[in-house]
Amino acid sequence: MGKSRTGIDSSAGSMPEPTTWARAVVLGTGILGVSLTERTLSAKNVEELGRRVLEVVRAILPSARKLVEVLDARATELGLDHDCDRLRTARSARALCEAIAGKSLREAREIVEALAAARLETSSSAVQASLGAADDSLETLDDPLVLGVLKQLAGREKSDLSASKYLREARSILRQDEMRRSLSVELRMVAGAAQAYLLSGTPSADGAPVHVPVDEGGLPKSTVLASVVAPAEVRIEGSRGTPPPSATRARTETSKRKSLTQTLASEGVVPFTRVSVERRGSTPDRKSARAIVAEAVREAELKLEASRGPALLSLVITLDISDKGA
Repeated sequence: MGKSRTGIDSSAGSMPEPTTWARAVVLGTGILGVSLTERTLSAKNVEELGRRVLEVVRAILPSARKLVEVLDARATELGLDHDCDRLRTARSARALCEAIAGKSLREAREIVEALAAARLETSSSAVQASLGAADDSLETLDDPLVLGVLKQLAGREKSDLSASKYLREARSILRQDEMRRSLSVELRMVAGAAQAYLLSGTPSADGAPVHVPVDEGGLPKSTVLASVVAPAEVRIEGSRGTPPPSATRARTETSKRKSLTQTLASEGVVPFTRVSVERRGSTPDRKSARAIVAEAVREAELKLEASRGPALLSLVITLDISDKGA
């Protein structure tokens, strides 16, 4: 009975089940971006996957934990359901990381089994997107400018129809997970458009003018965000991505976004042209991968050339390259 250099028992009894191994390899690649050149079940490969997964998980665990805490706080502040998709996804990501982070390099089999046994309440793609965007999401959720705008909107929600609609869109972004709505991009867009509206002094539904706080120099406070996202450059629109299983809910949310987009357009908002190109999959070698990348870039360039006015470009390429070639 031999052991590897890190002390992993190489006997058959120390191996995970083949189905467990296969699921761990798929989730390691799909969620954590950890892939193996050689995927056969062996002591060496179990050790390698366990080591690489542990390194990634320990690095992202602090952000995964904090994201759940901050999302919970914002859900309470804005009256959101704490069982919404974004929070369920964030909790799944945190649980996965916590199940692995406490293990040691000598527990490669246990790491593989914990990864394979992960209970994902939404989907592996949603968990991957949540973890990948965690730092940007936290920065947005803690941004004093964004929080200030949301607080003002909440204070005017019952008396100001436009403020209510901006706030409803912000809640929609926070409810849906990262596969459908990019929190860091879209929440800032909503906050920017809403702040521009608040600073305009447009009368509310009850006829009272919007109160604009000023600093000691007589200038409106929180003007930085308004200057970055001018009202004529904002369109509230959901990110394209793989929709969740509930088609009924998807249609309902789409209808709401269209309604809000029409409302904002009536207020003089010029829409963004959304240019989105995505490639996901596996390739046998780097030559094939480079061809896929080049083709995706060409498609993005053609779509961008065909667009008019302000544009929001999204180019996502996720490839699992199998070989060791250059």
